[in-house]
Amino acid sequence: MRPLWLLTDEYSDDLPEPELSRPVGTCAEIDGLFADLPEPGLERFALVDCDPEPGLRGRLGEVCLEAPPHDTWLRDVTVVGAGDGRVELTGRVHAEHHLRPETEMPAGSVDRFRLSLPDDTTLARCRAVEGVYRERPELEPPSVRLIGFRPEPWFRDRLARWRPGRLRIAASVSGLAADGRKLGTLEPGVFADVTAVRPSPLGPELFDVDLDGGMIDPIPARARALWDGWLERPPGAPGTWHPLDTATRHEWLRLALAGHRHDSPDRPAGAVYHLDGRYVTDVNGFYCALGEAINGPGGYFGWNLDAVDDCLRGRWGATTPFRLEWSHFPVARTSLGGDEVDYLVGLLTEGDRVTVVPGG
Repeated sequence: MRPLWLLTDEYSDDLPEPELSRPVGTCAEIDGLFADLPEPGLERFALVDCDPEPGLRGRLGEVCLEAPPHDTWLRDVTVVGAGDGRVELTGRVHAEHHLRPETEMPAGSVDRFRLSLPDDTTLARCRAVEGVYRERPELEPPSVRLIGFRPEPWFRDRLARWRPGRLRIAASVSGLAADGRKLGTLEPGVFADVTAVRPSPLGPELFDVDLDGGMIDPIPARARALWDGWLERPPGAPGTWHPLDTATRHEWLRLALAGHRHDSPDRPAGAVYHLDGRYVTDVNGFYCALGEAINGPGGYFGWNLDAVDDCLRGRWGATTPFRLEWSHFPVARTSLGGDEVDYLVGLLTEGDRVTVVPGG
């Protein structure tokens, strides 16, 4: 069984100079790399010694609780009571933007915390917060097991001397494709202590290694089939992403970014690209179709507005100005709405970088 995953140390203080990273080892499998975290439950929070603004009432939706140097995002927030400088809220922690600190943060001055809306409108300032800053074991990702782990010599020496609580792995994770490409997972990483080491039944010189923590931002389980396909062979035909739902298209874009190659020069300015708009039924479909139009099957040319803007600056396959012929343009206007499509077109055409030619 060939190794599918590479662990790379980019974080240790003892990296040999002038190296910026070093391989830790390869694995046949990583249990815990793909996992769906549970949905955070509705909780009750309180702002203490609170100085509220008029907008702090009723249903607030998504809010940001600022406590420098960190921000914590809450969602589905509703004000359920207020009086004597105390405001009671219900809501959910935002799993992707919550640090899950171990203890209640200390009280400070009245502006120790600021509650704000996504547009930065201040809702309140307060001296203390109750119920937010606590451990939530139920939201933690599952523990990781490295299966068929072949350590690099430097890490094999450490593994041979392993004792409980004495060895930590801090590493990014990349997929190892059959053709030798490395597909970085972009976000997930292993940051945990080794709790058990035993010989692996997968072969000599291989180990199964248990860790006491989970992946940082594990990849959604629905993306496993995509990764299996890309690690075996990159997409060779256009439209493979068409049947995917919105969330899985996002995972497709993650793979397209990971698989983009920077060893080919950008095509010259003045080129014409054809965007097949039949399946641009959501914004992720637009990014999938745009990447395919510019860079072929499995191609990448941004997965959000900032990323598209970055790609338009060069080194991502196309030199501006270029012409983008967008067929079945009404599909996007119907599915995304006219304002959203106008915004996307405006981003492309800003500064005469792209000429967009809509077609029926």
